[in-house]
Amino acid sequence: MAMVHLDGNNNGVVVEDRSSSCGGSKWWDMDGPVPDSHDNGGINRNWFPQDFLFGTGTSAFQVEGAAAKGGKGISIWDDFSMRLPWKIADGSNGNVACDMYNRYKEDIVMMKQMGFNSYRFSISWPRILPAGRYSGGINKEGIVYYNDVINTLLQHDIKPFVTLFHWDLPLCLENEYGGFLSERVKDDFREFAEVCFWEFGDRVKHWTTLNEPWTCAVNGYVQGFDPPGHKVPIPGDKLSTKIAPCSRVPPLDSATGDKFIVADPSEAYTAAKNLLLAHADAVDLYRNKFQEAQGGKIGIVLNSHWFTRFDEHSAADGEAALRGVDFMLGWFLEPIMYGHYPKSMEDYVPLDNLASFTPQEVKKIQGSYDFIGLNFYTTQYASDDPHPPNREGYYADQRVKYSVKRGDEYIGKKSAAGWLYSVPKGIYEMLLYLNDKYPQLKEIYITENGFPTKSDHTKTAKMVCDDDYDRTKYYQDHLANMLKAMKHKDISRKLKGYFAWSWCDNLEWGEGFTLRFGLVYVDYMNDLTRYPKNSAAWFTKFLKSKAQPPAWFSPWWVPRYEENEVNMDTNKGLKLVENINQD
Repeated sequence: MAMVHLDGNNNGVVVEDRSSSCGGSKWWDMDGPVPDSHDNGGINRNWFPQDFLFGTGTSAFQVEGAAAKGGKGISIWDDFSMRLPWKIADGSNGNVACDMYNRYKEDIVMMKQMGFNSYRFSISWPRILPAGRYSGGINKEGIVYYNDVINTLLQHDIKPFVTLFHWDLPLCLENEYGGFLSERVKDDFREFAEVCFWEFGDRVKHWTTLNEPWTCAVNGYVQGFDPPGHKVPIPGDKLSTKIAPCSRVPPLDSATGDKFIVADPSEAYTAAKNLLLAHADAVDLYRNKFQEAQGGKIGIVLNSHWFTRFDEHSAADGEAALRGVDFMLGWFLEPIMYGHYPKSMEDYVPLDNLASFTPQEVKKIQGSYDFIGLNFYTTQYASDDPHPPNREGYYADQRVKYSVKRGDEYIGKKSAAGWLYSVPKGIYEMLLYLNDKYPQLKEIYITENGFPTKSDHTKTAKMVCDDDYDRTKYYQDHLANMLKAMKHKDISRKLKGYFAWSWCDNLEWGEGFTLRFGLVYVDYMNDLTRYPKNSAAWFTKFLKSKAQPPAWFSPWWVPRYEENEVNMDTNKGLKLVENINQD
């Protein structure tokens, strides 16, 4: 296959045959996922269906900044990071973040130059409704801002892919009734969604209601990592019940364990139910009032690891692995598909804790999606744990022990995040699982996929941008395994897009600025200047190459062309990346 790539020694374009390095016919004809040893750097977007979306993503709190500007209200993450700075790895907050509120046009131009045709971002609830609901007023400055973001994207032929809730609940609603522990949140979320549909729905054709409700429920009400910071106790914990939601207390000694608020084991399940009810109400509103006129689609973004049995010969570990997927993905997917939780959850979670649905709620929740977004990052081992340690709640209910190591060997390439190892075959296994277990799903997007490295302020921007092999390899191998899954014709018709996480380095929640997920380096020490990394350069080549797939790659959607057909104009988009990296 002819492949276009940058030649660092001259200004020309080099045509390189990469078909053998991609595995030749064995790569496509073999059973199972693509082996880790394969070099998948030669694939490009022409190996995918022509209507496939390729994008990147961010969320409002992580990149916008301008926390107290433009009429924005306070979110629970604004409060959490400012009031409890010891909960953030480097004590940082989102007051400035990446300043995308002021730099979005610069970022969008770069997205266009790299060849992305979609951008996934979230709308800040408190930037639109500072007081959380209509009665507190609509912030016109927020409306103007997001209108301009959307219009700028469309001017550059980039489709907006919009998330309504990416964890930044207005603080006033948390203080008033406990946020997602109260069913009242669904009514306020419905009002927020309605404003967004009215103001932006004529141009936004892909809406998602929630991002990762699992993370919101588990990190907020089991682990205590995220706001409101509630934790189900485990032996040895020393937990506080005395930190008021709005108090401005000084930092506490972490050695006392006085960093969490005690959570009841039922709280995560209650929050999950109310997240689902809020989702269903917004979908119901869109379908009944907006969808026919605006012609868009609406879904939800869920996240899940893939789990594989720790003992390859253990049937119990196999069941535990499937239970792990049920407790992470099925917890939210099965209610919107079938109106009930996975059977394993109904069997394992105490009846008093699992928040069941009324018949009226089932009627609204079941079928409340046009598509599903899946945030996929990693794979873990699962083993059956019939007698978990002396603890209660979500993790004890599963009867599963998770790990990332067998003997002395890790499951994959370790990232800078302790939970994330690169296991590309996991995305292949997950897509086959979704296709087999949930054949009713008709449209799926990979809405997040990425690999973090550690932030190191001793390195220059150029050093970091050049030293980007692990992230580039992660993307290449996951895209190749997606292609391999798409050999199954049902999957190729369902899978509609892929979004790399993330567009730029950003405030990575509790990890602060210590992790870098971005395709684009943000120089936090020098005016937040952007520099595309080598992974961005590879994506540019991937997206802009006109080289056609080799003859041995023969899925149903690929038209056949003359071999070695190359458009030399590809170099135009690549030079930008090369030049910026040398600044």
